[in-house]
Parts: sequence; C-alpha cells; structure tokens
Amino acid sequence: MPSRNEVVAEQLAAIRQDLRDLWTALRTDPKKRARKERIWSLLNVGLAAGTTFGARMVATKLWTRLTGELPPPVQAAQEQARKVREEASG
Repeated sequence: MPSRNEVVAEQLAAIRQDLRDLWTALRTDPKKRARKERIWSLLNVGLAAGTTFGARMVATKLWTRLTGELPPPVQAAQEQARKVREEASG
C-alpha cells in the first residue's frame, strides 16, 4: 500500500502534467501547427527527390566514365525508342 506522501506526489505530478498540457493547448494554434507539419512533409519529399535525382546523375556519370558506355536502363530506353521510331516510319 503506497504511503500518503507517494499518493500526494503522484497526484501533484498528474496536476503538473495537466497544467503543462493546458499551457501548450493555449499557446499553440492547431491550424498553424498543421501548416508547419505540411511544410515539413513537403521539405522532406523535396529533399528526398532531389537527393535521389542527384544520386542518379552521379551514378550515371561514374558508370559512363568507368565503363565508357551508357548505363543499362538508358540503353534499354534508347533501344525501345529506336524500335518505336522504326515501327512508326516503316
């Protein structure tokens, strides 16, 4: 069985947390917070896309310099484009 001091300490901790939550609710605007979260998500997506694009460019340049030929995905795309052009013209 907890002592009276422990019970009082637990209740004071609960009151402290409730007051902290109330203060946070009074200070923050839900619309502003939602806007910040959307901006954060867009920033993450933009950075991820930019990083991926940059990594592909670097990998393509390295592959081209190391092997002297285009990377396999680029070669396949060029072959498909050539086939489409041949079918359209002939």
